[in-house]
Amino acid sequence: MIRITCIIFFISFNLLSQNTYSVNKFNISFKTNETLKIATTESENVISFKNENLSVDIEVLAIEQESKQFLTNLKFGAESIAKDFGLTEIKDGGKLPKITNAYFIKAASFYKDQKYAVFIIAAYDYDLGIAYEISIDAYHIKETESKNIINSFTIIK
Repeated sequence: MIRITCIIFFISFNLLSQNTYSVNKFNISFKTNETLKIATTESENVISFKNENLSVDIEVLAIEQESKQFLTNLKFGAESIAKDFGLTEIKDGGKLPKITNAYFIKAASFYKDQKYAVFIIAAYDYDLGIAYEISIDAYHIKETESKNIINSFTIIK
């Protein structure tokens, strides 16, 4: 009985520790176990959430600003963004479960000879007329947490 109570407690604690970050201006939200702060950016089309373990950068563009190839092949779009960032070891990720037109890839980057994972999401919503270019820099978090973040992204309408 004590064992079952402990398991229920830990599951409840994990569920309660989820933080939801919504950007109404960009019509998007995501969840993470990490506590993030909004960081300043040089563009009004970019918002950045950060801490020492993780960085989530969301850029929005009018859908007309994206190439036709980006809109017809989101895997290509995500890979192109990764290449533009100079990322290496680009691997297929897959579709996002909560956004119909979204795809992600996994890549690698280096900082001070330390390798870390970077996830790139290419997405769009025709109804809103918005395209998204999202990067998740996983400096010190496990891949499972990164995928939980990816799978939590939703469009707010």
